Amino acid sequence: MSSPTLQADNMKAFATGGMPRPPPPGVDLDRLAAKQANMMSQLTSAQAAVTATPFSGEEAAFESEVVRAEYEKLCRDHAALVQMGESYGGYDPLGKIAFLDALEAVEERWDTFFARFSLMGALNREFVEQTDGFLGSMGMSAADFRGVLREAHDLMRRDAEVERGAAV
Repeated sequence: MSSPTLQADNMKAFATGGMPRPPPPGVDLDRLAAKQANMMSQLTSAQAAVTATPFSGEEAAFESEVVRAEYEKLCRDHAALVQMGESYGGYDPLGKIAFLDALEAVEERWDTFFARFSLMGALNREFVEQTDGFLGSMGMSAADFRGVLREAHDLMRRDAEVERGAAV
């Protein structure tokens, strides 16, 4: 079992109140703990590192009622999904799959919204610099981040499908 799989399994065990799995022979627990501490430090610093917002609300595009309504709906839908995600561990397998579908749909809507503003040159440059800098500090690009996110969603989807098969 690889270290990332062990970490994911133990995070799942923690979330469900289960016991963590012991590491396989040869895993350096001190190195793993240091790596996790570094990751947590980087995530904590992200909150301080990214202080700019992607839009000021003063962009010409926001003069359109359609754009404002789309943005407000996207923000509401995203916030609702974040709140729903707090209960993800209690969902049945089909609920987990439906949640992931909804999450990916909102991500696609954000991608489209951001792409339009990017093409117009209307994204807040400070926001772009801060997010690129933060991701770069972890050796990632925006595309790399999206790949990691995709892998996480695929893993969650596979787990839900396995759970679904076990429940049948």
